[in-house]
Amino acid sequence: MTRYIITVTPPTPNGDLHLGHLAGPFLSADVCRRVLLEQGHDVIMVCYSDDYQSYLPRKAGALDRNSADYAALMHRAIKLSCELAEVSFDHFPGTKDNIWFRNSVEHYLNCVEEDLSEEQMCIPRCPKCQKWGHEAWGRGACNMCGASSDASQCENCAAKPDPQKMTEMCCINCGEAMEMAHQDAMVWALGRHFEAIAQKHATRGMRENLRTYLASWLNDTKDRWQITRPGDAGLPMERYSGDPVHTWFMGLSGYRAAIQEFLNQNPQRGSFEDWWSPHTEVVHFLGFDCSYSHAIGYAVQQHCDPNGPQVGRFLTNHFLKLDGDDFSTSRGNAVWIKDLTGLYPIDSIRLFTLLHAPEAKSENFSLTEYKRWHHESFLPLRNIMMSESEATDPKGSTWEDHPIIVAYRQAAQLDSFSPRLMAEMVMEFASEVYASLPTQRESGYRALRELAKPLMPTLGSMVSKDNVNESA
Repeated sequence: MTRYIITVTPPTPNGDLHLGHLAGPFLSADVCRRVLLEQGHDVIMVCYSDDYQSYLPRKAGALDRNSADYAALMHRAIKLSCELAEVSFDHFPGTKDNIWFRNSVEHYLNCVEEDLSEEQMCIPRCPKCQKWGHEAWGRGACNMCGASSDASQCENCAAKPDPQKMTEMCCINCGEAMEMAHQDAMVWALGRHFEAIAQKHATRGMRENLRTYLASWLNDTKDRWQITRPGDAGLPMERYSGDPVHTWFMGLSGYRAAIQEFLNQNPQRGSFEDWWSPHTEVVHFLGFDCSYSHAIGYAVQQHCDPNGPQVGRFLTNHFLKLDGDDFSTSRGNAVWIKDLTGLYPIDSIRLFTLLHAPEAKSENFSLTEYKRWHHESFLPLRNIMMSESEATDPKGSTWEDHPIIVAYRQAAQLDSFSPRLMAEMVMEFASEVYASLPTQRESGYRALRELAKPLMPTLGSMVSKDNVNESA
């Protein structure tokens, strides 16, 4: 038995979860958790509320709401949406005024202290609104790909843009052009560890787009990252005269704090020292746009902390679009989890979402297509899974070595993990069972339910038509 910690990139509590979130790291992480538990491993899955993200005060201000109160409200809404989607976290804490979180941030600042220095930086600033363009308040053209981006991370190419090289930087608050201004900040020379990080990543399975991304970024051993953002959101630190450390440096701290707080409340699960150790495997689920912070920044933090888990696995996803356009909370272009789960069975929603999971590239969701698929594909599948053959399987009849099951098992391995492929294999296997001889179907139905368990937890756990009918 191995101890696994599964992490999911924290949502900004400036709105509820929509299907784009579910199709991203949330559902894939839950499938992974269920697979590892079935294999007999000890697993803790955590997320946290990103209460120090600069997009939160921008949204709360637009609604004339107090940022902390609004974040707490959205935190509750997000956890309820996860529950409705049967995405089960062991712990999902808030981080505002959370002592476990602050202590973990201090911990990683201490781990990388030798690589930190104070420098004068040149940052966009709005002369009219006095807003700094670190992230939420400024937007321009990414200096790497030219797409519209803030100065923190580019959602298009996952780069860490250089604010001095970005063009067309404008203030989100007033629309005026930003001007460059100087500020003193702490800068992290993390590039000096890139050779070691590259060696550790080389031993891990990952999706090809992340491997290509890392091969490019990890060549720059002089890379530096500003980790305090004076005048912006973040966690104020006394050690830096009250300047805030920005949220992207603090992600691993959030995961560590969630584990520590959970184990403090549930000592029967073991000690923090046993879990947060080099013997524990960490599996991170994240959007591809978070590749720099997680697969580079947090990997360096782990490398600099010999007593904690070492560099783990990073499973990325791209964006799910809605009818060809981006999911957008601010523009109301979204399908909310709470709405959809009130109309359709969660197993149907989960399976369709997995079949369109944007693992390697952006995918599209169409509500019209989903409704058609639900009636034409899911309901027949549900009937197949409810079926039980009256015939007895002949001795030795088995589906164990069927090529579809072999492909499913390969897709369930961490180094080649693909819930999308697992979902595709479930659909193919259902067709195989339905077309098989009547004497083979009983074992086929049992095998199908086993394959479906991590993906469709309700139907996958059913063993008879009566059980299904009672819960339908």
